[in-house]
Amino acid sequence: MNANDPNEAPHPELVLRAAQEEPPQRLLDDYTDAIHELRAKNFTFREIAEWLQKFGFDVDHNAVWRAYAKTVPEMQAHQEAEEDEQLEREEAYREALSRGEVRTFTPVPETAVNPSLTGKSKTTAKRAKRKKK
Repeated sequence: MNANDPNEAPHPELVLRAAQEEPPQRLLDDYTDAIHELRAKNFTFREIAEWLQKFGFDVDHNAVWRAYAKTVPEMQAHQEAEEDEQLEREEAYREALSRGEVRTFTPVPETAVNPSLTGKSKTTAKRAKRKKK
């Protein structure tokens, strides 16, 4: 192979030998028993992904869910994913609340936004607008 010519392909035998020397990839599907065990212990899919990363897996919560979803009824997999998302939203909210990062806003009365409504009902204000036209 000529290193200066990017269009020149390597010899097929070279590629075959490299493929034969490559270790087989471990599929996450081989570890669904561990995923089920951690789900039974209330781990979220994100937490399971982080746990698997300690063993050298390059996975995210989506990959964990896909492997898990192959082993349970489709509706169950989707429901559990939604429950995980809700749990993570609630945890994030509580953390933000504890850090003082959550602000609440008082709704502004409509009369403050539209002074013409002061002392009038909305229906009266709408009638008044129509008469002006």
